[in-house]
Amino acid sequence: MKYISLILFLFFFNHLEALEKKILNDDEWGKKVDTLNWKNLDNKEHNIFVKKANAKVLILGDEVYLDNFNDINQYSWWTFGLPAEKDVVMHIRGTGYDVYLDYIDDGYVKLDDWKSVDSKNLLSQLREIAKSNTSYLKDKNLDYVNKIDWIFKPTLNEKNKSVSYSYKVDWNSGQQSMESKNLILGKKGYLESAFVVSYQKDMDLKYQSDFSKDFVNGVIFEDGFRHSDYKPGDKIAAVGIGSLVAGSLGVKALAKTGILVKLAKFWWILLAPLAFLGKFLSGKENSNNGSSASVVSSRKRRRKK
Repeated sequence: MKYISLILFLFFFNHLEALEKKILNDDEWGKKVDTLNWKNLDNKEHNIFVKKANAKVLILGDEVYLDNFNDINQYSWWTFGLPAEKDVVMHIRGTGYDVYLDYIDDGYVKLDDWKSVDSKNLLSQLREIAKSNTSYLKDKNLDYVNKIDWIFKPTLNEKNKSVSYSYKVDWNSGQQSMESKNLILGKKGYLESAFVVSYQKDMDLKYQSDFSKDFVNGVIFEDGFRHSDYKPGDKIAAVGIGSLVAGSLGVKALAKTGILVKLAKFWWILLAPLAFLGKFLSGKENSNNGSSASVVSSRKRRRKK
């Protein structure tokens, strides 16, 4: 028995050692990222069942994805020099955009504090977070944030039991990026998607933000796990939707219970140097040629259920 245990330990140890904990340069990155276990290379639109969330997620025909944590973790190290969040369940890549999907099983999120969401105050605090990191980024000779503005403010979709928002980041280098998020509520927790795109002059921001918001239409919780399936006695999350929105932005919010919301899981997107943003926003190689605007406008949308 002890020999079997030793073999298992050595296998696990070697597996851990296989993880490269470093950022790659552009040439290395392009070659190594393609070696990860990307799925949907045959370009078929289909639903993926996310077991942890008890939900189906629609994958479009021109999207590829990683759903193995080891691959997602390696991608994160190669791109940002940081480990992936433990809650991440999928990384989707499309033409010029990435979607990072987490599932957090904190329980049923109540909607009764939605009116506490102050979009103006949230934006102000988000700007302060970016400003507080400027000196560090300058010292490292990295790009830093000049300005952040809402594209659309946090919006509650009562039908889908989800919240969506989007903001644009202006960097000191003159480049721009856009991040949109969806918080999709279930009975036992919620899915959080972060849609990230490198904004270019010929892109339609409204289309981009609407496209990211459409992600909600491609998510369906199984019967018994929908937000509407809540019954008295089910686990209730320590924070309501208002505090959850603030936490997803990286803004500290105190729940009625006194529990502090964790910082946003995708804070590194906001603070990442543009040299690496260019890499992870480039998307998988696509046979569709033409300007970025024409490619984006030809995307198939996730339609309302």
